[in-house]
Amino acid sequence: MLKNEEKRTNVYAILSKIIGLKFHSELKDSGIELESMHRMINLVTGKENYLIVVNGQQIRFVDAYGFSLHFSMLLASNIEHYDEEYTRLTNLPYNEFADEVEIAYKQIDYYRFKQKELLEKLTEFKLKIRP
Repeated sequence: MLKNEEKRTNVYAILSKIIGLKFHSELKDSGIELESMHRMINLVTGKENYLIVVNGQQIRFVDAYGFSLHFSMLLASNIEHYDEEYTRLTNLPYNEFADEVEIAYKQIDYYRFKQKELLEKLTEFKLKIRP
């Protein structure tokens, strides 16, 4: 059985090969977990499509553009959530848990930064491959 890190690396390698985009440095430590990757074939039409599970959410796609579109929406949603959580944490009154709160908002801020980088890269990629 593969370890989690090895499994994520394998999923990334397969995805990167399918879509033709390398984004490992933006993905690393971003809070994004590539959990599993599946190839599906419609037995009637013979058409192939893919399913990737990212942070417990499924993204179905046929090509690189479809992946970048759906993954961009997931990232935008994550960033919005992190923005709300960051604002909430920074507005908490000082208390005995201040160190834990500071660690949490620093992590959220870092995830926001990394995912914004990834979203920018995907946006540029989508413009290049737009059908």
